[in-house]
Amino acid sequence: MAITIRSSFTVDAQPADVWKTMTDIERSAPCFPGAELKEQQPDGSYKGGFTVKLGPLTLKFAGKFKIADQNDADRTVVVSASGTDTKGRGGADAQINAAVADAGGKTKVDVVSEVNLSGTVAQYGRGAGMIEALSQQLLNQFAKNLTALIEADAAHDAETTHTLVSASVPGDTATSAAPQTAQAAHATAAPAPAESRRAAPAPAPVAPLDAGALMRKAMWQSIRNFFARLFRPGQQH
Repeated sequence: MAITIRSSFTVDAQPADVWKTMTDIERSAPCFPGAELKEQQPDGSYKGGFTVKLGPLTLKFAGKFKIADQNDADRTVVVSASGTDTKGRGGADAQINAAVADAGGKTKVDVVSEVNLSGTVAQYGRGAGMIEALSQQLLNQFAKNLTALIEADAAHDAETTHTLVSASVPGDTATSAAPQTAQAAHATAAPAPAESRRAAPAPAPVAPLDAGALMRKAMWQSIRNFFARLFRPGQQH
């Protein structure tokens, strides 16, 4: 069963920062609810997992994905992904096209996903409108996690810069007034001590996706959209 899903989200950050983080697979993949990134393969793809909770039922998918095409100038990327349920209940293949653009100081990301479902899993795709609404809910959560990661990176960079600047300022006024020798210049340009350098913040631990709650949100969103169209001013009944 083939489904085309069009959706978008906005991130409160500059396009360059969003693009840099999104295309860093090892950092951005864990931002997607229920996703787990594993080891990289020789062909550049990554093994991964995806866990979904539907009430008492838990679906676990194992598969791989990779960046099939990346255009840094236009800030567009194509990701191919495939996975199968670990208990043999079906699978999915997807090609995801994403475009990053400026949105008045923020960043808009447009996403078009071509998804093919097979087996029992395909039964969940019977309502394309519901799946599209669910996809938007997932992207909204991804956007929140991505924004938090970008903000953490910005804070980390600012702290690192402050530490390096502080370390390069001499404490002895008399020494700073004297001509700087080659050895002193080298010491000034040297990196800050290891204890003053901190690793970039890691993504939050992976948690199973509670699709039941998201589907309820998606259902009510679909109902609201239906009545909004039905009672739109000037609409003929």
